[in-house]
Amino acid sequence: MREIRFAVMGAAKIARKFVEAASFVEGVKVVAVASKDIERAKAFAIENGIERYALYQDILDMADVDAVYIATTQNFHKENVRMCLESGKHVLCEKAMFLTVSDAEEMFALAKEKGLFMMEAMWTRFLPQIQAAKKWIEDGKIGEIQSVSTVIGFVAPGDHTHRLVNPALGGGAMYDIGVYAIEGMTYLVNQKITDVKAVWRKHPTAGTDHRVAFILNFENVDACVQLMFTSNAREFMFINGTEGYIEFPNYHMGDESILFDTDGKIVERVKADFPNGNGFVYEIEEVAKCIREGKTESDVMPWSATIEAAWVYDRVFER
Repeated sequence: MREIRFAVMGAAKIARKFVEAASFVEGVKVVAVASKDIERAKAFAIENGIERYALYQDILDMADVDAVYIATTQNFHKENVRMCLESGKHVLCEKAMFLTVSDAEEMFALAKEKGLFMMEAMWTRFLPQIQAAKKWIEDGKIGEIQSVSTVIGFVAPGDHTHRLVNPALGGGAMYDIGVYAIEGMTYLVNQKITDVKAVWRKHPTAGTDHRVAFILNFENVDACVQLMFTSNAREFMFINGTEGYIEFPNYHMGDESILFDTDGKIVERVKADFPNGNGFVYEIEEVAKCIREGKTESDVMPWSATIEAAWVYDRVFER
């Protein structure tokens, strides 16, 4: 098996989770980490047992690096993606990968031109409980989908400079947690979104969205989503069909899916057991598999899904 060698761009907390997950995946190795601050890159490398550390362009000049995992804040994603593609590296980029449709289309066109694999790191699409629900739907276990309801929310830090709310860093509830709802629903419903209706409230000092409610009209399904940085909400997703429904308790970070019949009785339940509690392993396996097969995009997380999510952001913020 060909070993896929990753470099990490951005020594963030989430990058630690990626490095740990990669250690559980056969045929994958993280060989370098980069940061704008060389001392931060050095500390991350030592802490996580990575061979090399460097500034951004230095890791892109390493001939033995096949792919780059981008863990920077959202405002830098387009710039970082471009750097990687221009250097001939495959890309796995944290969500939200791009903040507008125009940025998404431009960068995917570049990936196509370069013949390189690129994917948004929407790890939840690859989880066993999501895959089980996808099969339940395809097998007609809940009949025809009618509606979807989703709530995701927690209390974000009050500091208006924090990445979650800072507009200069691509902050806001839509980009940080809305992407989970949108890209979960588009995968499971598997219909084109035809319209978006939304209301949102601004953070009192940062001005970014800290509460959002929106309705997505799919071709034959309607979905209602509530996002908030102001409350530790009871998180869930329900997919309601003519013959039953599916519940994802704690959808945002959860590990379970439950199939119910029309009487509300449990038919089947899938509770995943992630390696060391780290669900990133499945998306890493997918990236490595696609690169080995010479693919430029994943069937589970295709470019069109990222573009469609960015289209929703544009509609919500009326760009």
